[in-house]
Amino acid sequence: MKQLTPSASVAPWLYWSLFPIHRAFVHLYFGQIIIKGHEHLPESGPVILAPKHFSRWDPVVLALLSTEPLWFMTNANQFEGFQGWLIQRLGAFPVDLNHPKVSSFRCAIELLQAGKKLVLFPEGGIVRDQPLRSLKTGLARMVLQAEATASEALTIPIVPIALRYDPGAYQGATVLINISSPLYSQEYRQDNDKQTAIALTQALESALLKALETISE
Repeated sequence: MKQLTPSASVAPWLYWSLFPIHRAFVHLYFGQIIIKGHEHLPESGPVILAPKHFSRWDPVVLALLSTEPLWFMTNANQFEGFQGWLIQRLGAFPVDLNHPKVSSFRCAIELLQAGKKLVLFPEGGIVRDQPLRSLKTGLARMVLQAEATASEALTIPIVPIALRYDPGAYQGATVLINISSPLYSQEYRQDNDKQTAIALTQALESALLKALETISE
């Protein structure tokens, strides 16, 4: 198993100390949390959770989906002061959204090859003014590279997740989480990796839009 880069780490003492506090706080802060499609989450092995990004609350809410740490690619501007110290010890690692560095993608690939559960917001940032921002192929290319460079056969499911806060991401709101069936790169193979990444990205975009439509009904 690969050793993780220094920028990606979880402090077990901190994570497990905060685990019951986090669960209690989220359920107290929000009025109700409804999760549909939990059966679509793989029980073991690497996975990418690909959620709609609606609010700064999203990572806090998504952490409810797993009893083991989730790893988050997070905007580099969030790593200042105590907040930065805290989130970096709870599985967050930085990416410069304006000028992404190879090291951030290498870190994500190493996490996946180490069998971790990785959260990537495919829109690249919080989007509230439209149902879903058009997706770029970065996530799909990352999956293809991680699978191709693994030391042994590796399959990485991509799980589209729709989020909704009703009436908004405020105290007492109802949180709706709709988890869709995983997508697999093998199902979208084309003549080359570039075309495969495009096909996989289009499938992810369609799945997210469908999940968002369902959650709004």
